[in-house]
Amino acid sequence: MKKWLPFSSLVEQGSFLEKMIYEKYKVEKPRLFNEQANKINNILKNYDYNTVLNITIFFDGYIYKLHEKITSIDKNKKLVFFTNFYISLKNILDIEEIDIFDSIC
Repeated sequence: MKKWLPFSSLVEQGSFLEKMIYEKYKVEKPRLFNEQANKINNILKNYDYNTVLNITIFFDGYIYKLHEKITSIDKNKKLVFFTNFYISLKNILDIEEIDIFDSIC
């Protein structure tokens, strides 16, 4: 333990290293093709609020895959609301509807 003690002596060092690692692995937002944009548009236009979706989103330099239900869609502000958060339509990369049996398994 004494050998590694000097490395943990600075409190700011740990948070700085975490921030460096976080920034290092960020990626650029992928561009959507017209087919992908039309697919997203059609699914959101015909969305049934009881359906669970697999959603791929881009947020703060990272790509996340979610398994969520949409609670509402604000067309004026171009926002999609989920249970605990909301996201802009421009940050949605892909949407897939899931069968009920797939979500149970």
